[in-house]
Amino acid sequence: MTNETISSHSIQANPVHQERTHWKQVSVQILVVTAFLSLGFLLDGNMGGGNEVNILPFARQYADPSWIPGDWYLNQPPGYRIPFLALFGSMAAAWGFLATSLIGRLLCYTLMASGLVFLGRKLGLSLPLLLLAVGLFLYVDDHQGVVAREWLVGGVEPKAVAYGLLLFAIGLMLTGHYRLMALLLGLATFFHIFVGGWASLVIGGWLLLRRHRHFRSIRYLGSVVAIYLIASALSIYTILEHLLTPSPTGAIEPSYVYVFIRTPHHLNPLYWSAEWWIKPAVYLLVLALSVGILWRQRQSQEHAVRMGLAEFTLLTLIPFGLGLAIAPFDAQGTFLQYYPFRLGDVMLPLNTCLLFACALEQSFIGKARPILLFVCIVLLSGACTVQAVEFHQAFVALSEFPSEQQGIEPEGKAISDWIRTNTPDDALIVTPPAELTPFTWVAERPTVAKFKFIPPTKVGVLDWYERLTDLSGTLNPWPQPGERVTFSKMKQALRAGYNSLTTDQAQAVMNKYGADYLLTSSTHPLDFAIAYQNSRYILYARSLE
Repeated sequence: MTNETISSHSIQANPVHQERTHWKQVSVQILVVTAFLSLGFLLDGNMGGGNEVNILPFARQYADPSWIPGDWYLNQPPGYRIPFLALFGSMAAAWGFLATSLIGRLLCYTLMASGLVFLGRKLGLSLPLLLLAVGLFLYVDDHQGVVAREWLVGGVEPKAVAYGLLLFAIGLMLTGHYRLMALLLGLATFFHIFVGGWASLVIGGWLLLRRHRHFRSIRYLGSVVAIYLIASALSIYTILEHLLTPSPTGAIEPSYVYVFIRTPHHLNPLYWSAEWWIKPAVYLLVLALSVGILWRQRQSQEHAVRMGLAEFTLLTLIPFGLGLAIAPFDAQGTFLQYYPFRLGDVMLPLNTCLLFACALEQSFIGKARPILLFVCIVLLSGACTVQAVEFHQAFVALSEFPSEQQGIEPEGKAISDWIRTNTPDDALIVTPPAELTPFTWVAERPTVAKFKFIPPTKVGVLDWYERLTDLSGTLNPWPQPGERVTFSKMKQALRAGYNSLTTDQAQAVMNKYGADYLLTSSTHPLDFAIAYQNSRYILYARSLE
């Protein structure tokens, strides 16, 4: 044997060298998946139609209470979101919203990509097949969830962090590392109660079914539970506080407002289209076929992990099914307000795509494997090309940030800029409830209420309902019980009510909330002094009488 051969064998047997090679491979995979996610979502409506438009200003106000101290929504109690608000609020105060959105998304996508790579390696997926699974999940439909419009990859908000942590927790669960799993699961609950909470219940059920194979002693189980409780302590306190706080007495329940008026697309199955069941049925069929293919080759070393993921996926549908069963009888949204559809809505398509990719990986071996890789490369190249074009267009649009991508047209931006420059810092502006959603952070002035921004507390929900009712004058913008009204129609009703306010009604609203100005459509004549006007909007100054 030559010296070169001996040297080569020594390097291959060197554990340090193998460890470095392993981490280099993992790092490259994480970088590639992060880039894949970023290409499709990094510049997708930053501070626009998603939840960034309310959560990032809320975070900045939490970190800097002197920013807009007079705004009703921004100064609501933070609830369980304190770690997220503290981190991203400080970023927003220091660097602005666009930089916070971009950096925050990159951080979330890196965490998500790391979780996907970690889970994919446990499943035995090569990088091309992992990317194929992620691409199918993200781009096979406009919504990542099956029906309740849940998403995994998007803007910066607490659940983006929670889902990244959950992916790691699932991989640790499937491989028997329960203490670390409990820590990450607790942190996921710490960042988002409903993501981590429902996942904890499902994972608890998964472990209960396998208890005879997993827990060596009661002491070990106790340590797992203790780690979870410590990591999620703040969220548990918030849950108990919510459950023990009685609902304010009134003509309407906060849970009814939240479920049937503000978030029926997430929480009310009767709001969904009549064909909503088709997409879940297709995913279940693909899941069954994939599991069947994987089951035929049970000798695979990843077989137990793959079957465990399939079992976990089915268990996530138990809360989903429970929500469907209770929905016809939950007239006040008492149970539905806790998002029973959330976890199953996103885990079913994601895990189905992962297991489908596993089935392909297992089926195409030998001479057939190059064909599979070629098809993957073609599909991924096509998807990346489309996303690259849209990425470039969004990048060019950022030169005018904020713009129509953020839901604010030139006239709305112009009047917001004028208000920020020419009105007192504490001037409260009455604004249309269903339009100019970014007004608060663009104009940096408080307003009465926006349809998009609903507080998380029971008192806050009823206050939101009252404020929007006041802004609608004598018109009732709310759907009747059992009536299916789309958001566009509800916003149209809010817009019609606001634009029908008489001078006396507008004066009453301004007096009630202590407003100094009222912003409305330029076609809405009121008997007030005009402070500013353009082709679309007009700003009235409050009467001194």
